[in-house]
Amino acid sequence: MRVARKMWVLSIVLSVALVSPALAQQFNWQQAKGTQLRVLLNKHPWQGAIEPHLKEFEALTGIKLVAEVYPEDQFRAKVLVELTSGASSIDVFMSMPAQEGLKYTRAGWLQPVNEFLKNPALTAPDYNWNDFLEKTRDAMVIEGMIIGPPIQVENTSLMYRKDVFQKYNVKVPTTLDELEAAAKALNGKAMTDDGQPGFGIVARGKRAAATSQFAAYLHAMGSTWIGPNREPMFNNEDGIRALELYGRLLRLYGPPGSENNHWYEASSIFSQGKAAMYTDANSLFPVIEDAQKSKVVGKVGYALFPRGPKGQYGSTVAAWGLAMPKSSKNQKAAWLFMQWATGKEQVLAVQSEKGVLGARESVWKDPKGMAKVPADLRESLTVGSKVGTPLWNPPVVAVAETRDAIGAAIVTAIQGGDVKAAANKAAADVKRIMAETEKK
Repeated sequence: MRVARKMWVLSIVLSVALVSPALAQQFNWQQAKGTQLRVLLNKHPWQGAIEPHLKEFEALTGIKLVAEVYPEDQFRAKVLVELTSGASSIDVFMSMPAQEGLKYTRAGWLQPVNEFLKNPALTAPDYNWNDFLEKTRDAMVIEGMIIGPPIQVENTSLMYRKDVFQKYNVKVPTTLDELEAAAKALNGKAMTDDGQPGFGIVARGKRAAATSQFAAYLHAMGSTWIGPNREPMFNNEDGIRALELYGRLLRLYGPPGSENNHWYEASSIFSQGKAAMYTDANSLFPVIEDAQKSKVVGKVGYALFPRGPKGQYGSTVAAWGLAMPKSSKNQKAAWLFMQWATGKEQVLAVQSEKGVLGARESVWKDPKGMAKVPADLRESLTVGSKVGTPLWNPPVVAVAETRDAIGAAIVTAIQGGDVKAAANKAAADVKRIMAETEKK
């Protein structure tokens, strides 16, 4: 299926490449003039960056946008309620396919954009689907259907204190073994101007919230969430080693009470100079580099997530994107908005103006696109988005329930409990949840 999908994408790229420049100029952006689009947006850095440009879309297309913005929990609940009702008037909404894509696809709520991409009357010849980083394209595909284009990308990566590593002559980790050695060597060392000791590492530990970042450890160790036969796999030998490592790092070298830390708490501990290393989404770099709140501005390095003992890369690729409900009565106009919002010009604008990590390779090669992003972050993100995995979440219908079950095992590992028993219980719970929610 993967080869077939790549061949299909290649056919789109080749067809685009054969279009003449004259024809490209003739693309009709006004073909849905007079339409009103209802767009639901999560309150998010991308949303904040694109909003000032929405009038440009209206001027280009003659389409009226009604954009509604909600905090994430409220946003997700509203989208779910409206799609479930079957009478929704949503035309476009922000989506993370790894979170809700399988559930929404199997419910028949999403309109794939495969055919839109192949239609030269609906897709501008210079849109260039192949310009999106490969794993971000993969992240937007559910069971062979392209849900929509990606708008933002992030990897689980290693953020570390350059000054602390240099002061204590510690090598920046490139493997999981080196990560643990560095955490041990730096734990308790002075890390702030007043000489206060810090922790070797910080990361999320709060049950379900920890799963998305534990995923990098799981994949680097050689395991994954679900096997080819749709059986839980994270409790195999490699998965248990990953749990043991994650728990050991936070129990021995992390802040006390790590099992209570979401990204808010973990990023605050790191940005206040209290930890030598932090594994989390590199899209958090604006928080880490916030001159008004952070004490480590200019002191942080951004590296690819360390490899596992067999050489596997664990870096995850998480992508927000845009999706279109099947119930939309304005699908042509909706697709025009989706491709405009993710065209090179807009991706370059939001990345260069606000530092939003875009998903287009050409923007990462543009000096303007690179201006607000640290050089080592640019390098680690572009590499991570090629070698990483989009499976930062278990690929199941009931994502929230399975994350909670797996999160319980993570908490047990942090607290020093029986990891194997906890992993097996989590696997049994996930198997039961899948059986209850994935009946066809």
